[in-house]
Amino acid sequence: MRSRLPWFALAVGVMLAGCHRQPPISNEGIAAATEPAFAKYAGPVSDLPAGGRCSLDAVDGKPAQQARVRPRGWVTFGGWMADAADAVPDGATLVLNSAAASYAVPIVAGGERPDVAQAFGKPALLRSGYNQRAWLPAIQPGSYRVFLLYGRDKAASACAMGTLVAGEP
Repeated sequence: MRSRLPWFALAVGVMLAGCHRQPPISNEGIAAATEPAFAKYAGPVSDLPAGGRCSLDAVDGKPAQQARVRPRGWVTFGGWMADAADAVPDGATLVLNSAAASYAVPIVAGGERPDVAQAFGKPALLRSGYNQRAWLPAIQPGSYRVFLLYGRDKAASACAMGTLVAGEP
């Protein structure tokens, strides 16, 4: 009986190790467990009071003003955020808004932005940067206004970040 115990322990260990492996994730239509995906958004955007400060500096490594996103693909948004109290919020919602449809994805700051902290004279904004990668579903081509939404319900506010074009180049 004692001679079988090491083999049994080895077999159980191999089985448990195999259970922790995740299957490869396709780039078609699903996001990795750690990377969010845009979803349809039906909440208010333009009716919300303006609040906080924010910037969308880059999209997929290009200046945001020149960016064009491709539906059914990964997109990386880079910039910084601060709420109305000039603090880094716990989280926000990045919204792509058009007359036809809106899409949203949660976004979190934490990247160092000494330039932002220095420009506003607010050391608390040092970790206001974000680089968020998200899956963009098959959205309609066209122009989208980009917002960061802070807070919820009656305390919600929106920070406008310009426009973004979706579609093939």
